[in-house]
Amino acid sequence: MAENVSGILLPKHEEAFQNILNEFKSLNYNVSYFLLNANNYGVPQDRQRVIIVGYHKKIGKMFIPPKEIVPRPTIKDAIWDLRLAKPAKDKNYANDICDLQCSNHEYMNGGFSTIYMSRNRVRSWDEPSFTIQAGGRHAPLHPQAPKMQFVEQNKRIFVPGKEDLYRRLSVRECARIQTFPDDFLFKYKSIADGYKMIGNAVPVEFAKHLASVIYKDVSQYLKLHQIQRSEPVKEKKVFVSKEVERDLVTF
Repeated sequence: MAENVSGILLPKHEEAFQNILNEFKSLNYNVSYFLLNANNYGVPQDRQRVIIVGYHKKIGKMFIPPKEIVPRPTIKDAIWDLRLAKPAKDKNYANDICDLQCSNHEYMNGGFSTIYMSRNRVRSWDEPSFTIQAGGRHAPLHPQAPKMQFVEQNKRIFVPGKEDLYRRLSVRECARIQTFPDDFLFKYKSIADGYKMIGNAVPVEFAKHLASVIYKDVSQYLKLHQIQRSEPVKEKKVFVSKEVERDLVTF
């Protein structure tokens, strides 16, 4: 199984993508790929990814994605109880864990680039989050803030008078949106590393649903294979009486 961003399907990457598929096929695998949105599989964010799965040809089948799950989870489902977060220390160093509501529940400080301000970065509570990226500077904004105000093409601003509501999602909020359990701790000195670890990960629930299909398909093959290769029934030893044994010898 392999995962890549949706951009791999663009025409300019066609040759490279085909090379990847051909490498897998050369290893005697039946390869299929699909563009899937993690939000359809229990993850509260829009996250489109190309999923490539290869089954060895001896299994005799192709991977088919799991059925989509409804209703689709929202930001509120994931982080409503984490509304009070703490900013990182100076230079975006981590806080002591005892100073936080829960582990890793701290957000990055600092300004926002013109590229960041070129688009709305706020999703409301009843929507799925934007994609969680591998960097704190580009983390989505918390849904407590109103959606950013359009000024002109490629330029938005924070709603005047509401600027104090705009903060990045915390490391823990990003982890929740990636469906990591709260007892999964991220260890770092600079919280930028926390955002990077989380954003680079495959969402846990998404991976689970994909893995469940693969497990089922492989298990069915192994079960069938075991039946076909089962040992023949051994000859049962026949016990006879002494009289019958004597008659057999005489015969």
